[in-house]
Amino acid sequence: MKNSDLVIMTTAEAKPGKQKTVQQALRDVAKAARSQSGCIEYNVFRSAENPAVTVNFERWGSKEERDTFLASEDVKKFASAVSDGFVESPQPVSYEILEEA
Repeated sequence: MKNSDLVIMTTAEAKPGKQKTVQQALRDVAKAARSQSGCIEYNVFRSAENPAVTVNFERWGSKEERDTFLASEDVKKFASAVSDGFVESPQPVSYEILEEA
């Protein structure tokens, strides 16, 4: 991991009855992201304590590469699929690398 990599984590909670739809859409957008040249890593996790809660972990080579992906048809399709699926609007948080393994 380079110190210039862009790391994003997003936590979200699906509404009751929307978990399957949201989680499938998250899988689909993750697969699409991984096919992008600037995507270094894109994983989706589900909480062991509350299966409605997911965390996306993204690592991109640059902000510009992520922005290009965010403007893609894949992300528009994702947004449409989950438009009413979350308890609150997910808020991505950017992180800087403090220590590398």
